[in-house]
Amino acid sequence: MEIIITQEEKGIVAKLNGRLDTVAAQQISDAVAPVLENAAGNIVLDCEDMPFISSSGLRIFLKIRKEVAAQGGTMKVKNVNPDVMQVFKMTKLDEIFDIVD
Repeated sequence: MEIIITQEEKGIVAKLNGRLDTVAAQQISDAVAPVLENAAGNIVLDCEDMPFISSSGLRIFLKIRKEVAAQGGTMKVKNVNPDVMQVFKMTKLDEIFDIVD
């Protein structure tokens, strides 16, 4: 899993490249920790190149959302492929996350 974090005009974008499995979930947690310290703004998780998400990955997404919301920020998930969207729908997390194209 490769994580590219950039600061853009509208907030922070984390581009996730690769499978978000148990090992990669820890990588993401470590990579976004500094970002979450100042998560009062907008964070976008770009999943265009993320073909798979495990339950560990879902937990990381929930953790990020919780931290951002606690600081008054927003989190969006964008460019979700059909396989990953199916996981979000099966777990009903599509009702919790702000998923955009």
